[in-house]
Amino acid sequence: MQRSITPVGLMLTSVSAIIGSGWLFSAYYSAKLAGPAAIFSWILGGLAVILVACVFAELCATLPITGSSTRIPRFTHGTIASFLFSWIIWLSYAAFAPTETQAVIQYLRFYYPSIASPTGALTSNGYILATVLMFAINAINFYSVRWLIRVNSFLTVLKLIIPTFMALVLLVVYFTATKEVTAVTTNLITDSFMPFGTKGIFYALAVGGIVFSFNGFKQAAEMAGEAKNPSFALPFAIVGSVVVCLVIFLLLQTALLSAIIPENIKNGWGNLDLPGGTSPFVALFYQRDVRWVMPVLYFGAIVAPLAAGLMYVGSAARSLYGISKGKQLPSFLQIMNTHGNPVYAMLLNFCIGMLMFAPLPGWDKMVAFLTSLITVTYSIGPINLLALREQLPDHARPFRLPFVKIWALISFYICNLLTYWTGWETVSKMGLAMGVGLAILLAYKFFSKEARDLKLDWYPATWLWPYFIGLTALSYLSSFGGGIGVIPFGWDFAVMAVFSFVVMQLAMKFKLPSAVTQKYVAEALEVKPVVVAAET
Repeated sequence: MQRSITPVGLMLTSVSAIIGSGWLFSAYYSAKLAGPAAIFSWILGGLAVILVACVFAELCATLPITGSSTRIPRFTHGTIASFLFSWIIWLSYAAFAPTETQAVIQYLRFYYPSIASPTGALTSNGYILATVLMFAINAINFYSVRWLIRVNSFLTVLKLIIPTFMALVLLVVYFTATKEVTAVTTNLITDSFMPFGTKGIFYALAVGGIVFSFNGFKQAAEMAGEAKNPSFALPFAIVGSVVVCLVIFLLLQTALLSAIIPENIKNGWGNLDLPGGTSPFVALFYQRDVRWVMPVLYFGAIVAPLAAGLMYVGSAARSLYGISKGKQLPSFLQIMNTHGNPVYAMLLNFCIGMLMFAPLPGWDKMVAFLTSLITVTYSIGPINLLALREQLPDHARPFRLPFVKIWALISFYICNLLTYWTGWETVSKMGLAMGVGLAILLAYKFFSKEARDLKLDWYPATWLWPYFIGLTALSYLSSFGGGIGVIPFGWDFAVMAVFSFVVMQLAMKFKLPSAVTQKYVAEALEVKPVVVAAET
């Protein structure tokens, strides 16, 4: 594989992926959950993402293969582990397109209130529009998305300029509205800066769209095998992209807070009230009677989410194609059209995406569900990292993390906390989705001739059951998102630390032998394996 991507190019790839619909909504929902202390949520989110992203940087630099996120779990823990995490990765990709579509509809609602309710739930007209938009982005992918790739650099520049411009305009307006500023600033400094305490900061981090907003960091990690000087390029690209986007997100959060007037928070931050609040920045500009920026704002609010949706439609289809290639789903999902796109995989993704609008009414509900999926897919990274250090001890690592056991454990702990903070109502849906996935795999294995020879690898997947069942049970006992509150906030940090440590130890005990892992890796890299003695 040719190493041709410069550190700056690698960083811009992640920047482009990070700035999607998150900049349109996350500041608003984070303020509702944490008040002005949402500023801290963004900083903590950026630090957490950097720690986790470095794990994937080493993984992807060590094994520079296409689809590494779905393939590496098979190398370390076998078929069932690979399928379940691939299933969740696919589901998260499939959920991105409707989430970006929902973002566009919520912003259009300001002018066309008949398409969605005040909470963002789609009306019958909204479903028609969603169907049209979803069909359009699937149709473009069906024929070709090369035109989008060609203009990606131009879109990246716009994604940087438009949110920054919007934030600066609001800040300028803030500094000119002296009477309202005095009233709100006094309120913030006295008793409302942290209206929900530290719990609100962490809740906003998971549910307010912050983790979702940073998700694109993995683009740099996935392209590690094509980077020049990866030992420098990877940390530069990952940390650089997160820092650049964090500055923009902090500007947007500060601008939103600065544009709020006393009437918006008369019932408290949890009931933050903006006229047409489903499209926050439109509401703020109208509230300040700054309407000349609307064409620019709506250009960004429509083009950026739909462009992101286009990318994820392709990723979701290829994810299903990859799972089918691994003989874990029916082979018809591999059927390509003349343009090289998996036809039936795209059709299935379209149907699944349309089904997500009803049980997840509103951008915030979709993002909470997506965050639980995203963080679970992140959690396998630290486990893969430690396992491969033992299974492939002599393999070349162009980018190598120091203190790897501590780094991996902290990253795994962070991922579990982020999933836990999304709350029981969200985690229970994720658990149901995983149960459906496992049932489909088993049904395919036992009722399809194509999968009769599929080896499931039950033993190396032993650790998965205490992990997923335990995570779901702890979420139910939590005080977040519908939990029964048995585990009080504060104590849950210690409980999750113990849980993460135990699961990590189990995952290291129940893994594939080194010889098997080396065989899989050699096949993937098309090299001759170096056989080592199996562990005792």
